[in-house]
Amino acid sequence: MLKVTAITAVAVCAGSAVAGPVLGDVSTYRQIGADQVTMISLEEGTQGVSNTVYSNIDAGPSGYQAFPPANGVLGFDDYTSTEAGSVTLDSIRFVGGVELDGGGLVFEFFNAAGDTLIDAFNVTLPTGGNFIWTINLGGAITVDGAGILQVSTDATSNGQWFLSDGGPVIGSEDGTFGGANGGALAHNFELNQVPAPSVLAMLGLGGLVAGRRRR
Repeated sequence: MLKVTAITAVAVCAGSAVAGPVLGDVSTYRQIGADQVTMISLEEGTQGVSNTVYSNIDAGPSGYQAFPPANGVLGFDDYTSTEAGSVTLDSIRFVGGVELDGGGLVFEFFNAAGDTLIDAFNVTLPTGGNFIWTINLGGAITVDGAGILQVSTDATSNGQWFLSDGGPVIGSEDGTFGGANGGALAHNFELNQVPAPSVLAMLGLGGLVAGRRRR
């Protein structure tokens, strides 16, 4: 908790000095509606995508674990993606949820030092309960390739953010930072980058070929 407080205190100054989201002022964060969110059950697995730059979403040997439902900061953790610079996000996936239908969560991305808020968004979840959620961002959020993610509730509902001892399967993280049990457990989330134009072109070509085959 002291670490979270330290990050917040420094980042307020940085956020107020530049254009963009102001730390703690959710009205300045991008709003992501429930229509941009999908979910699968924890039992359905992770079902990854091809443009993932960081993934630590598997249950791991000990399964998913979580603190009791709470209001406010649910946790924070670091990540090092496969990208050296900034990453424009197509989507993010995380494991957890809110207790009430229509509850909201706040996602805040800091730089690796934890002293600058890079980008943030607020999302409304259509359904209460814990799931593997996919939040479709469509290039609206750009973060550092290596940084810190903090997730909080927006006061509409208690929530949870799950952890596991599986470890990242794409990218890496500092096992001594964030998480729980001295870093033995890390928070479950995944960052998916907006596909490069060449990838989109190939996907379009694949659809064209498939369409011709159907004819």
